[in-house]
Parts: sequence; structure tokens; C-alpha cells
Amino acid sequence: METWQRVLAFAHPVWMVASIAAAIATARLGLEIRRRRLKGQPPGRGLRARHLRFGKLAIAMVVLGFVGGPPSMLYLRERDALDSFHFVLGVIVLGLFLWTAWSGRALANGDPEARDVHRLAAGAAIASALASAIAGFTLLP
Repeated sequence: METWQRVLAFAHPVWMVASIAAAIATARLGLEIRRRRLKGQPPGRGLRARHLRFGKLAIAMVVLGFVGGPPSMLYLRERDALDSFHFVLGVIVLGLFLWTAWSGRALANGDPEARDVHRLAAGAAIASALASAIAGFTLLP
């Protein structure tokens, strides 16, 4: 039983690393949209659709990972669910990713003023997610 518990304790970290990878892939698509726009080239519907699809996936993965973190602490690591610096950073990460989603939705609905907010929120979300991952190293079994 202990072996399975140890193996399952890695599910949350692996999931979150995958969510960071999805967020970075989304950011790369967003940067390509920006690069094309700055060059005066239309980004095209396909690129925008891919960015939106990857973005929704990344946000969903972050939300599910956030929800899965406390039970992982409590049942798989036998620690307090909310008593860590990693959890504090996780709350910040979640908020920044939700802010990124909100501003992205505003952009998709035609509000160009949301562009700078979206770019800043996305960058801050990814940077804080990386910081949270580093803080989570101390919690690994």
C-alpha cells in the first residue's frame, strides 16, 4: 500500500508540470499572434483558434491541479492540506491564471484594451507557476 501511495503522490506534481507546459505552449502561440500583429500581418483564424484552445486546456489543467493539491497533501503525504508556502503560491497562481482567462475572453470578445492586461497576467501566471513548482520540491515524497 505504501508503494502505491508514494507513486500516487507524484500525480499532482506531474499534472502541474504538464499544465505549465500547456501554458507555455499557449504563450508561444500568443507571442506569435503578437509578432504577426506588430509586423502588420493578420494572425489568421487558425492561429487564434489554436491559442484559444490551448489556453482553455491550460486553465482547466491549472484549476484541476489546484483542486487536487490539498487532497494530495492530506491523504498521500499525510501533511496539513493548506499549511505550506506552496499552497500560498498556488492561490496566487490560480488567481493569475483566472485573470489571464478573463482578459483573454475580453480580447476574444473584441476588447483591444484587454491586450496589455492579458499579456501581463499570462506572464505573471507562468512565472508564479514556476516559482510554485520550485516551492513544491520540498513537499515531494
